Amino acid sequence: MGLTKRNRSKNLPERLPCVPTFDTVCALRTLPPEAEETLADAVRLEAEAISPFEEGAYTFSYEVIRRRAEGIDVLVAAASDAVLDGHGHDLLREAGLLGALRLDLSALAWARALTERRPDLRQGLRPVLVRAPGEQLLLALSDGVPVAVRGFAPDVPDTLLAREATMLLARLGMESGMGELGAGLCLAETPEAAAPLRDALGQDPEFAPLGAEEAEAALQRGLRLRAEEAGATFDLTPQAWRDEAHAARQKTALVVGGSVLGAAWLICALTLFLLPRIYGKLAADVTAELNAQRAAYEEVLALRERVTLIERYQDRSHSALEMLRLLCEDKAENVVFLSLTYRQKQEVRVTGLADDTSDVYRLKDELQKDPRIATVNINRLTQDAKTRRQRFDIEILFPTQSEGSES
Repeated sequence: MGLTKRNRSKNLPERLPCVPTFDTVCALRTLPPEAEETLADAVRLEAEAISPFEEGAYTFSYEVIRRRAEGIDVLVAAASDAVLDGHGHDLLREAGLLGALRLDLSALAWARALTERRPDLRQGLRPVLVRAPGEQLLLALSDGVPVAVRGFAPDVPDTLLAREATMLLARLGMESGMGELGAGLCLAETPEAAAPLRDALGQDPEFAPLGAEEAEAALQRGLRLRAEEAGATFDLTPQAWRDEAHAARQKTALVVGGSVLGAAWLICALTLFLLPRIYGKLAADVTAELNAQRAAYEEVLALRERVTLIERYQDRSHSALEMLRLLCEDKAENVVFLSLTYRQKQEVRVTGLADDTSDVYRLKDELQKDPRIATVNINRLTQDAKTRRQRFDIEILFPTQSEGSES
């Protein structure tokens, strides 16, 4: 939810909140052009793939960075609701903007502020290192658009920054259509802080001084510019914040309505000299109205919980029964399973007997073709002394969340 165009500027608080990039799990994904019509659903699947958080305990958002012939470049980020509560909840509530003003990402705000401050960043491919007091960022700007984002806490060592910068530049070099890498830029308090980017580039980057106050001003400038632009849609506002704001509006409406009704009854009571009786009736009516609203609100919450539970259990693609079905379809007729151990969305272990080792390897190859399976390992393959059959132990691993979060 965002502010209307007419009220964006005058309703913005003096200080805008945002989520530091290092407090999120973010990734840039390129979706095929055909995904335009179902972009929200496609991004939701990407967010579920990169998110390491418990289901229902995190918020994700996305923004289309650019559209190319090759596909749609989308920045996806997810953050724990517990972490988000410390990034602007009280500020927005005091300003009366809770659930009405977007909770932006610091990397996007920095990219916007830098391109305004340095128009030359809007041309070519430029690596940028921002070392602000509250966060450190590695950005790659392609014609002013962030095509790579890395966020770090303010106390990470230079060695880690240098390694991440080297990996980022290597990945950019391998991607087609990126163009030639331009001069690097480092914004920090001292020139010595540019060492990680210099080590990654093999040459001195351009240095621009960035003090603590200047860094905060630049970040706020980027946030304000994005808050006033219709094309900026990224929003990490948790649903709990929106529910709280909605409840507050309902409460205000009830209070206002009750006040107006009370005034009307008061006038009638004073006129008819029956103030105590009419006031008691007014109190009973307001209590009944509040109870009716509470019951309706609790009914909606219960319905949401049921819908969430149904959605959670709809996806049975990795269930034990589905894995057993897959095993039975792929095995040869002479293969006999002795035991199956299943760990939800993590692994499946199977032991069994086969007439020949080739049957075991064929089963492994068939299982590996399934896109739901990351790795199939044969941990044991020995001949049973009694039956002279091949006893095997196969381990099936599902894709991990860390694999889904790699850019």
